[in-house]
Amino acid sequence: MLRVLIDRRHKNSKFVYYVRSTAAMFMPRRRHVRRIAGVAARTGYPDPDLLERLEYCNQIAVPTAIHDTSSIAEFRMLKKTVYHLDLLPHLLCFESWRRFRFLFGDVTHVPPEPSFVKSRPIGGDNAHSVLMKLDSPRHFCFVTDERPFGAKRPSLVWRGRLHLKSKKERRLDFLREFHRAPFCDVGHVNGGEVYPEYRRPPLSIGDQLAYKYILSLEGNDVATNLKWIMSSNSLCLTPRPRYETWFMEGRLVPDHHYVLIADDFRDVEEKILHYERHPEDALRIIHNANAYVRQFLDADREALLGHMVVARYFAYCAPEAASAAA
Repeated sequence: MLRVLIDRRHKNSKFVYYVRSTAAMFMPRRRHVRRIAGVAARTGYPDPDLLERLEYCNQIAVPTAIHDTSSIAEFRMLKKTVYHLDLLPHLLCFESWRRFRFLFGDVTHVPPEPSFVKSRPIGGDNAHSVLMKLDSPRHFCFVTDERPFGAKRPSLVWRGRLHLKSKKERRLDFLREFHRAPFCDVGHVNGGEVYPEYRRPPLSIGDQLAYKYILSLEGNDVATNLKWIMSSNSLCLTPRPRYETWFMEGRLVPDHHYVLIADDFRDVEEKILHYERHPEDALRIIHNANAYVRQFLDADREALLGHMVVARYFAYCAPEAASAAA
């Protein structure tokens, strides 16, 4: 089991991340291949759980033409963002001439052709969005929470940024409704003159873990804090997710892995009162959330799954498929 590297604020160590990622860039292809082969042998591949996750993350199952592609050799020469550093180790097991499509950033639409992405809409025909574990230092932060649920403050906490360019900013809607509610400690941390009446001092992850209830609200795409909340002894309250990442938010079951609240937040106080009166229900959900998180904590299995997703992509997606289909 991987020990998650976190600093005093419970955030991933970017120094450790960049050291490891840079070292991986300079490993010869045969070393990457040997590592994956060794992991597959140790994990008893094919593992049913990994195969199920493979089917979820990469749904391409027929030969598919791709255009406007990059080769692995070309990709290696691009500016090394966190997205590049996350994807590159999985590509280096394959021949440098292989070509693929990628779309980085907060992706909320399905690309026209199969592409590696960090995020995609949940449901519908989203097969062209091939999920990879991207922007991992920010999105895959898990915590070790030693404070039991019953010893925490009986309030709801949220800190985050407002994304005012979105057509409907649910975070702002929530703050308008609850910024003065006695059972809430909520506020945004934007700078400047952005809704100063709703601004609150920042709270570290460790500070937020002192509360029984933590709100998770999507911003540009997924809610970054959902993952670390679900690894804690606090209860996650969130509307039904609309987008998903490698964390497979679309597989989360309302009121089993998290507390489902209405899109207009009308039932937030009611839900908190219920779990104050029935802490055994809260503990059950927290237990289920912690169990769900555990599948993402084994670094070797995560690396093997990333390799499987990329291998399936190259098996079905290639520029040559266009001429073959013609």
